[in-house]
Amino acid sequence: MFDTVGARVMTLIAATTLPLAIIASLLAWHSYQQNVGNSAMRTERDTQLAISEITTDLDQTHTLLDMLADGDISSGNALREFALVQTVSQHHYCMLMLTDVSGRPSVVLPPPSTQDAAICSSPELAAPAMSSQTVRTPVVGVDVLKGDRGPLLKFVVPILSSNSVSGYIIAVRTLGWQRSHLPKGDGRLLLGTDNNSRHFLAMPDGTLYSLFPDRPVTAELPRRAFARLKRDIASLSLHDVFTSQGITYAFQNAYGPVSLIVATERTAEESHALNIFLIRVSLIVGLLVLELMAVALGARLFLVDPLEKLALAVADWRKGAAFAPRISHSIPLEIRHLEKAFLRATRRLSKHEQDLEQSARNQDMLIREIHHRVKNNLQVVASLLNLQASRIRSHEAREEFRLVRDRVRALATLHRYLYSESGLSALDVQSFLEELCSILLSANGMNAQTRIRLQLDIEHVLISPDQAVPIALIVTEVVSNALRYAFPENRAGHIVINLHKVVPTDPEKEGLVELKLGDDGIGINAGQATESRTRREGIGMQLIRGFARQINADMTVSNENGTWYTLRFIPERPSLTALAMARKAISHGKDSGV
Repeated sequence: MFDTVGARVMTLIAATTLPLAIIASLLAWHSYQQNVGNSAMRTERDTQLAISEITTDLDQTHTLLDMLADGDISSGNALREFALVQTVSQHHYCMLMLTDVSGRPSVVLPPPSTQDAAICSSPELAAPAMSSQTVRTPVVGVDVLKGDRGPLLKFVVPILSSNSVSGYIIAVRTLGWQRSHLPKGDGRLLLGTDNNSRHFLAMPDGTLYSLFPDRPVTAELPRRAFARLKRDIASLSLHDVFTSQGITYAFQNAYGPVSLIVATERTAEESHALNIFLIRVSLIVGLLVLELMAVALGARLFLVDPLEKLALAVADWRKGAAFAPRISHSIPLEIRHLEKAFLRATRRLSKHEQDLEQSARNQDMLIREIHHRVKNNLQVVASLLNLQASRIRSHEAREEFRLVRDRVRALATLHRYLYSESGLSALDVQSFLEELCSILLSANGMNAQTRIRLQLDIEHVLISPDQAVPIALIVTEVVSNALRYAFPENRAGHIVINLHKVVPTDPEKEGLVELKLGDDGIGINAGQATESRTRREGIGMQLIRGFARQINADMTVSNENGTWYTLRFIPERPSLTALAMARKAISHGKDSGV
């Protein structure tokens, strides 16, 4: 992944740029969090203000009712006292009632006629317990009732006379306030005036009501916020503040099982801060992406492309072309220096390769010239032997000279075939044996139209120079002996030479070839008529066996229907010529060095 120059440059730029981008993002996030913190603080402040007003109002209610109970209240003045209390409390009471000691009502002050009846409506207030016929001793204390517009509080205060209870004052009022009854300048009017803030009273079952019953609202919380509210109620939590879907919620116990919930949405300033944060983050990310793209493009144009051109030029040079990267001068100086260094190195290498090839070519020419001169010298020796043999009167001595002459001619012919133009220092045995046999037939005064026919079946097999000499002399001995002794008294026949590749049974003898040569003449045993012939043929057999050992051949001799020699051997791998070895070394050096 990071092997290319472009990737490494981009990684380096990203490593140097990311810290700055992270710092800028953190600063933007801190600014946004400050505004979010302000929202939470504002929600907390509204919650505490509402709780403070509720607590103060309830304290005043307790104080006022206690004053009524401690005063000289009776059925005669109760209605006047209740009307005064209702006026002082801004008509927050749904009912004020005076009962006797048994709980039978004697004076009842209903809610104002101008008030919405639903505000003080509750199934628990409509029960028979409030009927004048009901006789039930009231329970002193405060009960929370579930009304149609919100929670209602039922206060029961005993009236003591001579240390005994003579009656009860029962008051029912809303936990919240009616905005229409609050005087101007009242601090409670500030609650909920902000359109981004809403105040709710939550019952234990999760039902939500507006803090101001005369201003009912549809109170539905998002699923996550409602689940958090239910969890707080179930765990009897007294206080909780959380943010869900951009709205900050404050949960606070208001009175008894009733809780106050204040939901505050983002203000214009907070939304602006969020937008600024998103814009800053987008700008940072966008600038970073643009910077990386610009760096990638610049690295591609000024680093990667020149280096790729260098690599392609080197690859072409390895294939034999001239090193020519064609790099623009607008690239960095270091890459231009690298180009010049490559150019100097490739020129020197090319010069050395040319010198090496020329030296190898000269060496091949010298070796070819040596073979040519050896061939000429051997031909001169063969001519001298032939000339000397013609002057000898002894038939036996003349035959010996001719045998030596044939061997020398075989070596001369061999040296003409030893050096190949194919790049291998090897003998093409097929062409060589055809010419050698023709020379032997001509030397013995025979040709293709005579009574002795030559049959050749030779595959194309390359033989190394070390094996070529013994094979040439083996063929010379066998053919010469066959021409001289196998077909006496003008007998007709065939001399056969076969060379084939065979499939060995042993895997270690891969490449095995079989050379089978002989004649269908009278055979060795039948031809042993004189002592001189036996001696000559014995020397020839010794030479053949000796040459067979030189090429590590397994030889068998058969006298069935003539004389047959079968040699099985593995040809040695031909060696390369000096020029071929030089070119191979140059090619290997380019492949492994670049």
